[in-house]
Amino acid sequence: MKVLYLINYAGNAGTEKYVENLIRAYHPDRCRCGLCYNLEGPLADRIRALGVPVHRIEMKTPFDLAAAKQLAKLCRDEGYDVVHAQYPRENYIALLARRFGSGARVVFTAHLTIEQPLPWRLLNRVMTPGDHKIVALCPEGADTLARNGVSRARTVTIFNGIDALAMPPHDRAPLAEFGIGEEETVLTILARFAPEKGLPFLCRALARLRERTEFPFRALLVGDGEQMAEIRELVRSLGLEDRVILPGFRSDTARLLAASDICLNSSSHNEAMSFAILEAMACSLPLVATDVGGNRTLAELDGQSGLIVPYGDEEAFSGALLRLIQDKDLRRRLGETARQKALGVFSLERSLERTFEIYA
Repeated sequence: MKVLYLINYAGNAGTEKYVENLIRAYHPDRCRCGLCYNLEGPLADRIRALGVPVHRIEMKTPFDLAAAKQLAKLCRDEGYDVVHAQYPRENYIALLARRFGSGARVVFTAHLTIEQPLPWRLLNRVMTPGDHKIVALCPEGADTLARNGVSRARTVTIFNGIDALAMPPHDRAPLAEFGIGEEETVLTILARFAPEKGLPFLCRALARLRERTEFPFRALLVGDGEQMAEIRELVRSLGLEDRVILPGFRSDTARLLAASDICLNSSSHNEAMSFAILEAMACSLPLVATDVGGNRTLAELDGQSGLIVPYGDEEAFSGALLRLIQDKDLRRRLGETARQKALGVFSLERSLERTFEIYA
């Protein structure tokens, strides 16, 4: 069996990690894999280094007929049996490629939990019956797909997975770089600095937390992106320079999580099933997160491992943080449950097996 993974941007975010996990697990023993992308990025280099064929096709719109014809030819020439598309644009192009004789079944993973406008919902009713299967990453994602006009009969929910045993043990040594003391509670978020991640809301909630407690805490906002300058200025204007650290992009995020006490997620929308949260759970961190996408599933399925609050409610978010900062026993209990869930229901092995069943 040959599987081609189709993605617009071969970048460095959660979707790219999803694709890379599948390729590393399957190629070459379980199936022969390939990657096809539009915009160059670090994922393409990593996949090339594995000896996996990498192709580039320009994909301008969901109805790019030239791209669909190129994809159809690629599938015929290379003998791909399955095209696994990652977003609506790629999915529609893969479905059009079938009409141009690609001969490949199409699997579509819905990484978005955004309700689409009426034109998209109508198009989904026409186009997505051509998908062999549609993968939702959480029950909330499956519900959103149904509201977006996608048939539930073709939808299967497969959680993202994490190799919990590969995460480093708890060690606060990396915090010395930032001058963080042993007595300080460390709150960490891994996120792109983009509007949907809700970082201005998080900063305001942290300012409220500082007003509510004398307990020492530090917050690591790890990542980079278009909002970096805005967030840096907001931290300054809120007087949070002594509480909030902006390390930028880091390659040692696993070590930073393993050094932390609480995992944060402040997304305003579109958070299907965060790999950052899964990695934090594998490090036994409790979660404080907004009630967006799959966050509630991560925090509450098979035991409570976090606290969920509405996006925009700074008082509730700061209150949840205050509760965990003050109650070490609660922090420990939620963290232990998080670790067990990462080893079980959210294990990478389970996710890989269920996805391969679809291909087979």
